[in-house]
Amino acid sequence: MRLLIIVGDFPPVLSGVGDYTDRLAAGLARAGVDVTVLTLAGEDDGVERPYAVRREMPDFTMKSMSRAVAIAKEFDVINIHYPGVRFGRSPMMNLLPAVLRRRAPGVRITTTIHDCRVMRWRWRLRTWPMVNAVHGLIHVDPGDWPYIDAWCSFGAPPHTCIPIASNVDVLPVTPADRLNWRSALGITPDESAIAYFGILYPHKGVDELLDAHAALRAKGHKLKTVIIGDFDRDEPFVAAMKKRFESAGVIWVPGASLNRVSECLHACDLAVLPFHSGTSTNRSSMLAALGHGLPTVTTRGPATPKEITDLFDLELVPPKDAVMLAAAIERVLIDASLRERLTKNAGLVRSRVTWDGVARQHVEFFERMLGRTAAQSKPTAPEVACAS
Repeated sequence: MRLLIIVGDFPPVLSGVGDYTDRLAAGLARAGVDVTVLTLAGEDDGVERPYAVRREMPDFTMKSMSRAVAIAKEFDVINIHYPGVRFGRSPMMNLLPAVLRRRAPGVRITTTIHDCRVMRWRWRLRTWPMVNAVHGLIHVDPGDWPYIDAWCSFGAPPHTCIPIASNVDVLPVTPADRLNWRSALGITPDESAIAYFGILYPHKGVDELLDAHAALRAKGHKLKTVIIGDFDRDEPFVAAMKKRFESAGVIWVPGASLNRVSECLHACDLAVLPFHSGTSTNRSSMLAALGHGLPTVTTRGPATPKEITDLFDLELVPPKDAVMLAAAIERVLIDASLRERLTKNAGLVRSRVTWDGVARQHVEFFERMLGRTAAQSKPTAPEVACAS
């Protein structure tokens, strides 16, 4: 199988979709797929990968459509990951599947839609020409499907839900390692340490975390909060947030390698991820925290699927509520039986959700696409297989 993955955001660009694509492609390569990633021309991060990366697209505007089509003709299956900041506002990527159906009829075209529930409606609207032209569709969050299906005007294509795995490998750790990593961060043995990991956006709830941190310290809890992450652009809130980090006395770890992230997570006692839209199965930062065995406090919001507690053992609170967040953190800190249960169940995630498993499900889906004729590619009844 010759597979071409088309993505706008890709390392060294800081992007959840880019990191996801990198890890998926590596897993597919390990599974024996001849995989190539096509992305924008530009800086190479110098990382050796087990698959090909073609940084050849000058942009993703309509004037580059012919180049994308010419490259796509070299492959059996196309997998477009949407959306992406570096795709820009041009409709080129939205129209590419329909163009490929006409100009490369032998190629099977699939798309992976990320975070459809939290897209603004005009960005969902832009998916219409894409989802109605592909041979197959993948989404990573079970709750996204109703929002995608609403734009499938001619019947849903074959589709599958394949949730993601953690983007941070878990380093082996000894008690001495953990003590050393805590000491290096400035965490004393009598302090509890909270981990926040992820790209620092305004809607990730860091303000509420800092408010909860201050409230708990005011009550006498010996507490340190470790912020592991970077700002991905020059947002207006960046300067104010950095000032808050300094005044609150939190430990900020920017620019961390994945090994450094693992060390920091091992050094902490619990994770707090107060997303404004709520947690979901596609929260890689949550999966990383759980994979490191951390009891995790996060939010139940509009993006949270009903079955989330069937999949993960979490302490859930409403979003944008620092008082409830502080109360949940305090429960985990003082209730040893709750903390023990959350820790035990968090560790189960590591063996259940792996990138090789994610890749294997993709291979099965792509093989289904290659086994279908064009006439069979648009069944009237949706086909859903949601992995757990």
